[in-house]
Amino acid sequence: MGSIMNYLLKHYFKLVRRSIWALTLLSLIIVPLVAQSKGATMTVYKDGTALLKQPVNWPIKTGINRVTFDILPKGMVDDSPFLTVDGVRIGYQRLNRNIFTWEKYFADRVGEEVELRTNSGEEEEGILFSFTPQQIVLQQKNTIKLFNRKEIEWFAVTGLVPDQQLKPYLSWDVYSRSDKSADGELIYLSRGFTWSAIYRLVLDADTTQAELVTEARIVNSSNIDFTNLELQLVEGNLRRVRPGYDYSKRGGQNLALESMATRTVPPTHETLGDYHIYYLPEKIDFIGNESVTVRLYNPSRINFVKTYLFQNSERSQRDEPLSVQYKFINSEENQLNKPLPRGKVEIYQTTSRGSIEFAGEDNIGQVPRGEEVTLEAGRAFDVIGKRKVLNYDRQRKSEQATIEISVSNKRDEDISVRLIENISGDWVIRDESSMYIKESASTIYFPLTIPAGESIRVTYTYRKAWN
Repeated sequence: MGSIMNYLLKHYFKLVRRSIWALTLLSLIIVPLVAQSKGATMTVYKDGTALLKQPVNWPIKTGINRVTFDILPKGMVDDSPFLTVDGVRIGYQRLNRNIFTWEKYFADRVGEEVELRTNSGEEEEGILFSFTPQQIVLQQKNTIKLFNRKEIEWFAVTGLVPDQQLKPYLSWDVYSRSDKSADGELIYLSRGFTWSAIYRLVLDADTTQAELVTEARIVNSSNIDFTNLELQLVEGNLRRVRPGYDYSKRGGQNLALESMATRTVPPTHETLGDYHIYYLPEKIDFIGNESVTVRLYNPSRINFVKTYLFQNSERSQRDEPLSVQYKFINSEENQLNKPLPRGKVEIYQTTSRGSIEFAGEDNIGQVPRGEEVTLEAGRAFDVIGKRKVLNYDRQRKSEQATIEISVSNKRDEDISVRLIENISGDWVIRDESSMYIKESASTIYFPLTIPAGESIRVTYTYRKAWN
């Protein structure tokens, strides 16, 4: 009879442990993963950081109060928060990040009796010796067993999970001389937000005009949903005193949603000290792990210049297609004259049938008013360059080389070509077959116009001497 009771009790306690384990899993699953902020103002910078200004309100009693706020992004910069509240005195500010994790919970149960089942269906009991992300070690009588975590179907301990802190929070000691409803603003910096400029340059089929569409893509890779959010964007290189991790590289990865906000009114723009700031015209909802795209400016009809490039240096010999380059001026005469943020330019070509096809892309830096934008879209199929070193003579204190460059234009239109030659040292050019321009101490170029279906050949000799 005693052995039967022992058997029943043993399996009863097994069932209790498994039930407790199931409840523990349930308590972890039902915790909401995304918090919600209302009515905040967010200023997004290009280094993966945003400045958050969050309205707060608490009922305050006379005397000392403890107030808290826990709708915080996971990337909040710990030393950045500060609180402003009218009519009260703010004492100590505390940040508590002592967050519960089940890994830590089970690791703290070392020395207790546990039970597990492997993927093959074998059940094991013993004293927990070690619990790590890779393995579990149990002591069973005179045996110590090591289990790979990937081999375990479930793992059980006795006891319920006590009340635990599941997310970080800020708290303040606030002193008031009277009962009141205290309104204020919590200001802090957070990583996990970024924005980038995206340009769509749509080239006409048979003209030197194009439409330039300027947009901004804004990424919220945080764990917070923002509703009724006032959004602002800053263009400029701000100095930050913190470890140099580029959060913009991870921002936007594995995003759940991508939305396009269409608007007839573009953001307003003004200078912010030495930077530029854009104010979106209406408030939006900005969900965690979401990106939105908005127009920065109304589309502009601009003029551009197309040139083919063939760039070489000294003794290099090549036979390859030429690069395709587009240039335009950021000026009022060219329907622009706006600060253009650093970003990516996608180039599209309109065909004779009226369709739009992708034709390459390039990056640009910040382009102030009046400056020129230069884009390289790829390599031409029907424009081929060949470069040969016809003669090279090096002496003890001098060097001389004769170069031949030919370019074939197989297109049905005249083209502009720029032959760029990089030559280091103290040099002179002689016997050139075409006019060249000295661009810098180490660069010259030959500007050429090649008629449709024809070829041009250029030769020159450079000489260098030294002591």
